[in-house]
Amino acid sequence: MQNTRERKAEGAFTPWVAGFTVAGAVLFMALAAAWHWPTPELAFLSDNSPVSWLSSAQLWTIALLSLRLGADRSLPVLTSAWMAVAMMLLACDEQFMFHEHWKYGCHQWFDACRNHHWMTEAPILAVAIAGAATVAHLHCLLRDRGCRLWLWSSLTVASLAILVDLTGWPPNLARLEEALEVVAEALFAGTLLGWRRGVPITDQEHSAK
Repeated sequence: MQNTRERKAEGAFTPWVAGFTVAGAVLFMALAAAWHWPTPELAFLSDNSPVSWLSSAQLWTIALLSLRLGADRSLPVLTSAWMAVAMMLLACDEQFMFHEHWKYGCHQWFDACRNHHWMTEAPILAVAIAGAATVAHLHCLLRDRGCRLWLWSSLTVASLAILVDLTGWPPNLARLEEALEVVAEALFAGTLLGWRRGVPITDQEHSAK
């Protein structure tokens, strides 16, 4: 009889890999801002901007990396599949601006959007809830203090980006909201890139009766 038991991943974390990922994203944004000088905010627009492209590219990278981590059992297969699908959807949203179309157009389609303002923000609220739940789940799987620190840092910056997106405050930071998203994605990508499997997620124990 075969008994399959799932347990938490035990491995090691390489912080310089994560740091390099974030530094690369920051350097790219600095170059984009310099390229658009004296109006650097143009580099951070939500559409057709260098930083928007970088955000989408990072999301696709995280999606593929998630699949890789699932394939080598560094993460449970269902977790890696969920992360891959979620990141692909976010990458598509980044390019095609689905949630912006919903935010500014749903009142024309549904009465609920006219009567309840939170309905116009439903997609971004769903991202916030799903993202927090995913990070909490990963916290239980990635058993390394440094890895967890990077993981929660990514959620903190992402939460700030969502708060700015929802409130538009402070105005100066709102113009750079795309940069916050990129930093959060880079922190998350760095967390996954720096994680190295120690013990496989799934042990298979064989016993004969």
